[in-house]
Amino acid sequence: MLIIGLKYPKQLKRIIKRVIYWEYFTNRDSSCEQCDFLFQDGVSEQEKAFQSEGIKPKNSFAAIHKLIDKHVLREIETCEDYVVEPMDASVPCLLPKGVKFLKRLSQDYRTLCEQEHLEYVPFRITSATRSTESVKTLQQNNGNAIENSAHLRGKTLDISYLSAKNEVEQKKLFIKALAALKQEGLCYVKYEVNMKCLHITCR
Repeated sequence: MLIIGLKYPKQLKRIIKRVIYWEYFTNRDSSCEQCDFLFQDGVSEQEKAFQSEGIKPKNSFAAIHKLIDKHVLREIETCEDYVVEPMDASVPCLLPKGVKFLKRLSQDYRTLCEQEHLEYVPFRITSATRSTESVKTLQQNNGNAIENSAHLRGKTLDISYLSAKNEVEQKKLFIKALAALKQEGLCYVKYEVNMKCLHITCR
């Protein structure tokens, strides 16, 4: 391949581009066509949320649970608004501001569903507050996991907004509600196409 690349550099570039485009479009969610444009807040942007508040990273889940016991963090549980998936790499808890954000997001999304006479379909939360230990474990298998993860601060969660193919209209309304909250300055959002989720940090 190296010899071919040296001899035919233009052809090699075309092959690489085709592979990249194929990977992009096969992972792309057609119900979230604008997500790449709407949700571009990377690491440097989301770190701004921790300049004035956020917990100090904890080494273990036990340390995180102590913050729950002290009411610094609040547990989040499955309810009529959203589903909290089983979490191996994080603890389902957030700072009070994060819980308040989830309530606002679900209310706005529900309102849009009612306006369009659509059934409300709960979105799914797949990750929340992590420990430094769990981040290190994730880094071995997850290319999106970084050492200074926003998930260490108690203000970040991942949402797999909806999953079934027949929920396309609800997905669009959910994206609309989230985009409005971002525009309002209440959160940073990064669309992670490979993980098919929205990485959200409350402001």
